[in-house]
Amino acid sequence: MDYLELLRQKGIDRSRDHDDESFLIRGLWRTDLLFQPNPVERTFKYVFLLVQTAAEGSCYCSTIPVLEEGYYLLGQDCREAEFKYRCFEVATVDAMYSAFDKSPDDTFTTTGPSSRKALWRSRIIVDEVLRLLEPDGLDGASVVNVGVIGNIVKMLSQSGLEVIGTDEDPLLVGAEVEGVPVYGEDRTVEMIERCDAAVMTGMIISTETMEDILEAARRTGTKLIMFCETGANLCEEYVKLGIDSAVAEPFPFYIFGGTTRIDVYRKK
Repeated sequence: MDYLELLRQKGIDRSRDHDDESFLIRGLWRTDLLFQPNPVERTFKYVFLLVQTAAEGSCYCSTIPVLEEGYYLLGQDCREAEFKYRCFEVATVDAMYSAFDKSPDDTFTTTGPSSRKALWRSRIIVDEVLRLLEPDGLDGASVVNVGVIGNIVKMLSQSGLEVIGTDEDPLLVGAEVEGVPVYGEDRTVEMIERCDAAVMTGMIISTETMEDILEAARRTGTKLIMFCETGANLCEEYVKLGIDSAVAEPFPFYIFGGTTRIDVYRKK
């Protein structure tokens, strides 16, 4: 089952009670970034795509075409658009859901420089991991971070957890980050089945690995925590699919100065 298509169809059904104008594609942005929030982190090298309808939907992509490839989307109803590339589809479905009311379990906001907000965001994510693991006890508990974030693995390790990382970056695979071993992305499912919890980015829906990750977690009872800039508007739906905690960070992201909002959704 392709969860993206499932969410797209569900969004189309929900949209029938909304004004059609809320679903017109008004703009697209592509941003190429190099970003190191503090010395603990590697330098992130990514491209993210924004699609605007009622508000912005986003998708981080390892590779995407030039922005002009999206000219055909401008002015279209996002519910009827056809997509040449998955990154455009993810950002557009995310933008569709920006029109819908949501009910997060917790909301956090902060204002300040990105260096401070990086730590603030990581603390929120790590606290969700600890909350999910505490009922069974933290002693001997293990966590895999899929798509390694230095601040997250450091905080998890300082909490007394065994921490493992998986990543696609060849500069990280086989190395250690804050004393945490990093394996290749081809071992992600194996590590999820081995660990008590897994922390991963929203990019798993764009890389088409979400289905395999959820299936692995169901087999072993592994707790799943997502933190999402990609697909932030979809987080309420993710917990219905089986994610235990989804941390949503709608645009503008923490990497920019100013005010950032984070919404947390938890599986009931």
